[in-house]
Amino acid sequence: MVAEPWILKLGNQVSSNLKHALYLENSTKSTTRKQSSVDRRTIGILSFEVANLLSKIIHLHKSLTDAAFSKLRNEILKSEGIKTLISGDEQRLLELAFAEKLDDLNRVAAVVSRLGKKCTIPALQGFEHVYGDIISGAIDVKDLGFLVKDMDAMVRKMERYAASTAALYSEMEVMNELESAAKKFQQSHHEESRKVFEQKLSWQKQDVRHLKNISLWNETFDKVVESLARAVCTIYARLLVAFDDVNCGSQIAGKLDASDRSSRSSKNEFCAENFKFACGIGPGRLLMECLSLSSKIDDDDDKSTGLNSINRGTTRIGNSMQAPSTTVGGSALAMHYANIIVVLEKLLRYPHLVGDETRDDLYQMLPTSLRRRLEINLKSYVKDLAMAIYDAPLAHAWRERLGATLTWLAPLAHNMIRWQSERNFEQHQIVTRTNVLLLQTIYFADREKTEAVVCEVLLGLNYICRYEQQQSALVDCASSFDYDDCVEWQSQFVRGSV
Repeated sequence: MVAEPWILKLGNQVSSNLKHALYLENSTKSTTRKQSSVDRRTIGILSFEVANLLSKIIHLHKSLTDAAFSKLRNEILKSEGIKTLISGDEQRLLELAFAEKLDDLNRVAAVVSRLGKKCTIPALQGFEHVYGDIISGAIDVKDLGFLVKDMDAMVRKMERYAASTAALYSEMEVMNELESAAKKFQQSHHEESRKVFEQKLSWQKQDVRHLKNISLWNETFDKVVESLARAVCTIYARLLVAFDDVNCGSQIAGKLDASDRSSRSSKNEFCAENFKFACGIGPGRLLMECLSLSSKIDDDDDKSTGLNSINRGTTRIGNSMQAPSTTVGGSALAMHYANIIVVLEKLLRYPHLVGDETRDDLYQMLPTSLRRRLEINLKSYVKDLAMAIYDAPLAHAWRERLGATLTWLAPLAHNMIRWQSERNFEQHQIVTRTNVLLLQTIYFADREKTEAVVCEVLLGLNYICRYEQQQSALVDCASSFDYDDCVEWQSQFVRGSV
């Protein structure tokens, strides 16, 4: 299926049949009213999943604002950790950011497509066909004309829905606990206590009913899925516009028209005026037309589109985000290294508390390659140290050096843990995600460079810990006035550092 006949057919249908469509719409209002009581399917228990979906859409929208994109280019991509361990190539980093955001959007679209199957309107049941054609490049998203003109207003509405649905989730948990308690009191002779719990349960049920009315619970699939579908396509258009200057969109998702690119402002603003609606047709109405036509064309001409197209798009983006085997993530060690770095950060704060058991536990955490590298470097370092006493200036220098390193290394580790935990937790709860991208973690870090940096931190931490232990031991020796024992201990201490 190609784009031009599709759009031409759509335009002809809208222009020639507009009056007829409006007439049919008016003539079917009475029939719609009769069927509404039968066809009105509400979100119900799926409202919590939908609220989670709203939080993802809100996160994506806010991550594509001019301020957020400016911060990405001017702060995040220029951070020392990313430049040192991942890449100094801004184009490559922007491609990774674009790929992750598009991958997130594809996953949202897949859920919207699944929810669309529960709608009563056939057009909404075929959302996967439109989105599949959009990401495959068969059609241009702006030509569809059903983008949201005021996305900020829609996001505020989504935030209210997400908040009220989250509150509903909490209040329903309280209600369930009260119901269990009330049942227990029914079996006892504590009449007053039973009445108290029953009253509390009655009030709680009222709160739950109120929250169901103002949350997603009592909204219809048709209304909610239409809003979700429009939001997804609007964010996709904004994604292309935001990243078009760096040519990411053209490499992964198809180029925007040259005419639109030349007319766009220097700030790459996303304006609703760039997406024209057919005369007399609002965005929601044209969405129905597009979906209906797309579904019919796909059913007649190409049954392999739809969710398969979304899956192909997701697979393509997933492959572009796949970390090479030379990276920490490509070696399946991202979380492992993140945990090691976090432990090192804590130990550096309290080196005087690091004993042999702690050192052994840390050593066992190290991957084999890092363990070998550390052993070689440690032997060479102690050999050069010879019989010298661990001195304060060198220990202080190590502290400053490691502190500076962990200033940019530790955030990559913390971001890795946060990124992973958010995506694990959001499977079960409605969460507000941070703006942490995978490229801000240790996932894409070069493994060889990362091992070298971590090894240096381990080497410096070993010296600092030995120095702290030596100072404690010297204080003990001085208090015992056994000078010969102190000299012998110093020799053994240095030899035992190997």
